[in-house]
Amino acid sequence: MATRLVKAKFKDNYWRIYHGRDEITLKSLEELPGAAAGARFVLRSSMDNFSHFLYSTDDAPFEKSADGCIEVSFKKGGTSDQHTTVVVKAVAADGTESKPYTLKFGYYSSEFYKASGLMSYPDIVIMGSQPILNFHVGEVEDWGFPEPLPEEIEFAARKWGPVIEDAETGYDKAKLLIKSLMDDLWPHNGNPSDEQEASRPFVQYERMVSGQDKGWCTNFAKIYVHACNCLGVPARVVGMGQIHYRSDTFRIQRGGCHSTCEIFDDASNQWIWMDISFYALGAYLGEEGPLSMAEFHLFLNQPTRRKRLKLHIYNMDDKSDKILPLDECPKTTFDCWEGWDREFHYGKPNIDEKSDKGN
Repeated sequence: MATRLVKAKFKDNYWRIYHGRDEITLKSLEELPGAAAGARFVLRSSMDNFSHFLYSTDDAPFEKSADGCIEVSFKKGGTSDQHTTVVVKAVAADGTESKPYTLKFGYYSSEFYKASGLMSYPDIVIMGSQPILNFHVGEVEDWGFPEPLPEEIEFAARKWGPVIEDAETGYDKAKLLIKSLMDDLWPHNGNPSDEQEASRPFVQYERMVSGQDKGWCTNFAKIYVHACNCLGVPARVVGMGQIHYRSDTFRIQRGGCHSTCEIFDDASNQWIWMDISFYALGAYLGEEGPLSMAEFHLFLNQPTRRKRLKLHIYNMDDKSDKILPLDECPKTTFDCWEGWDREFHYGKPNIDEKSDKGN
């Protein structure tokens, strides 16, 4: 029986969704043109007020690279391996420098491999780095949709600015904000009107708190995410569901469909799952956490780890919060996340083709 390979596309999928912030990333990496053997790589930086890069090759004095384009070359051919080391730092306009990235390159010619009896190998350049030098796949702010309007930023600052003003981290702000919105929105939980669904997030909020309309998980998530983005905490809505059959008048789905959310915390450099509908300020595996939604889904579907999952739950009655095992939470059914074939939709504007900033 023939073997069929199944490729896990973590580079193209998982990392594009769950990347954090890197002071230096790779924009491109290619063969050096011309007769010499080597590589040309182009860097970019997400550093605030980025100015330029500094790089040093094999302990030589640092040189400046404004465009991030750096080349390493080796004498072509030969039966010995060759090596060179490049140290790179990003520099801000005020002179602040990033931590140094050490890039180690090794060149192994086809003659090198032939000398060992490997006749079909080409010339190979291997690059290693410390810390890891990732390819750039976007900024965490790219997930903010819809883009906040100036009047919405002003509204959020006026409405929730005092609520979060003493918070130190993005996650601390997000927890204070989600508790405030639980108090505001849960009394108006229910089926929304078509007009409600078509409105911008803060219009939905005002329609709910005024008693004009109702809202469910989708409205909760959109309002919360938009408030976070207006207040400088990157956040995104995640939709989920498994629809197996759909027609104009009928559909069959396994489990519930749901909208949830994640915020990005700069202090821990990671995405964190939170959910107004489940009173959840975060999830933990034992003492480890808070978790991303992908981690929560993964552990929920592994029986031995599921037993260790806990949620940080907010109690709206007495305004307290504590971490509880899943079976002690107010909601104990998590069918929205159950099943390995569960689909998750992380929506964002099509901005991948925009010119990069900071190069």
